[in-house]
Amino acid sequence: MGTYRLCKRFTVESGHMLSKHPEGCRYPHGHSRTIEVVLSSKTLNSQDMVVDFKALKLAVCDYIDRFDHRTMIHRDDPLLSSLQSIHPDSVIVCDEDPTTEVMARMIFEHVQAVLVTGFSGTTNSGITYTIDPGRVNLERVRVWETATSWAEYAAED
Repeated sequence: MGTYRLCKRFTVESGHMLSKHPEGCRYPHGHSRTIEVVLSSKTLNSQDMVVDFKALKLAVCDYIDRFDHRTMIHRDDPLLSSLQSIHPDSVIVCDEDPTTEVMARMIFEHVQAVLVTGFSGTTNSGITYTIDPGRVNLERVRVWETATSWAEYAAED
């Protein structure tokens, strides 16, 4: 039996500062990031889909959108308090250097939790979309940092 896969892409403009980096990446800088969420299933749902793309978007877009126009920074970075005092809502504090790999893992863990518990959400037009708990697998989250560079976090084999 084969496997069905689907991928939903999201785009955010986000920044980070890599305090452990030996060169320019330790300074504040940003990226136009493309985030790919890849799901799989051995079977299709009653609509002959792995999941509806709209359901996946509704289930995870609020979490992914929190990275948009925000700067990820390590909690020990000396600029953290200054950034928080000027723009308190613009910073996402991380326990490790906020690399693209770390961002991919953070998103993976969130999406995985949503898929385990399931999701039900209603659009502005009153249509309800659902994802049944535990029915689909999250294979990977890939985060493109540039047009030629990405990092991903994947499920264990």
